[in-house]
Order: sequence, then structure tokens, then C-alpha cells
Amino acid sequence: MKKQVLIIKSSPANEFSVSSEIADYLQAQLQNSNETLAFTIRDLSKTPAPVYDNQILNSFYGDQNALTAEQTEIAQPSLLYIDELKLADIIVFASPMHNFSVTSLMKNYIDQICRFGLTFSYSELGPKGLLEGKQAVIIASAGADMSQPEMHSVDFQVPYLKQVLGFIGITNIDVITAYGISMPDIGSEVATEQAKAQVDQWIGAIA
Repeated sequence: MKKQVLIIKSSPANEFSVSSEIADYLQAQLQNSNETLAFTIRDLSKTPAPVYDNQILNSFYGDQNALTAEQTEIAQPSLLYIDELKLADIIVFASPMHNFSVTSLMKNYIDQICRFGLTFSYSELGPKGLLEGKQAVIIASAGADMSQPEMHSVDFQVPYLKQVLGFIGITNIDVITAYGISMPDIGSEVATEQAKAQVDQWIGAIA
């Protein structure tokens, strides 16, 4: 059986997106190194996740055996995203930084996949993630160089994504960074090449 790779893109920049370019590079390199992989691409700029609202809340937390036809339809995107996650062995989150955190495209997606009884549960011991045994890669891009110590306190992107992934049971997480895209001493080209080198190292490590 082929291993499944799910790539989630969350940049509104489309063909100008650095994070998406690196995700495409990672996909190409994985395909070259392992022909038995199957890929699913979830590009949130092309098919955005619904914005969490009162109708979605009622569909998620109402009696699942008594949903109306409309509520059942409202919940379908969430169930599709969760099924993709469950099927995936490797999950890639391509995430550009917007205002110190993830894009609204990514946040809306996260609100659809964090669901009680489907991706996490609670007991007297606290929360438990239900998507265990998976490997995740975060591709994080940013205009500033978030690797500098003085920037760590304002990085609400990578720590947030790690927290969300851990909450739903995914703890095997690697991070590939393209930082300093807007900085004159680094720039988009250098940051992208550095990130691609990290991709090569990551693939070498898992081969």
C-alpha cells in the first residue's frame, strides 16, 4: 500500500508564495526519492475552509444523530479534512507568517479539524489527541528572521502550529524555515534556497 502524503497550502499569494514553492519542491523531491508515495494537495487559497460561525458551531456540537440536512451539509468540509488527515502518513503544513501568526486561511482550516470525538478527546487525565502515529512537517516562511532570539517572543506561528498538532495527537514534527524574505541582507531568493537545502536534509534523514 502506498504511503499517503497530505500537503496543506495556506498562502493567499498563489504563484508568488514562497511557502507554496517550497512545498512543491518538497513534493518533487519526495517523488524522486520514493515512487510509492501518493499525494493529496489541499490548497486553501483555491478552496478556503469555511469561517467558523454559529451554524458551524451548532453542526459540530449538536446531537450528531439528529442533525438537519442543512447541518449535515455544513459539517461536510470538516469531515473531509479530517478524513484526509486520518489517511495521511506524512502531513505538510505550508504556512506563511501573517501578522506574527498563521494566515486566516490556515486558522479557518484548523477550526475545522479540531473536533471533539474526531481528532481529540477528554478524560480525567486531560486532553488526548486521536491522530497518533503520523509525521508532520511545518514549512514556515516569514518576512523577518524569526530565528533570531529577539524574535522568538513574537513568533505565534510555529509554536501555535506545534501546539495544535500536539493537541490532535501529532507529536513527530519537523520544521523547515524560510526566514528573512523581506530583509535586505537575506531576501526571498536566499531564504528560499536555504529552505530547499533544509528539505534535502530532511528527505535524507527519513530515507
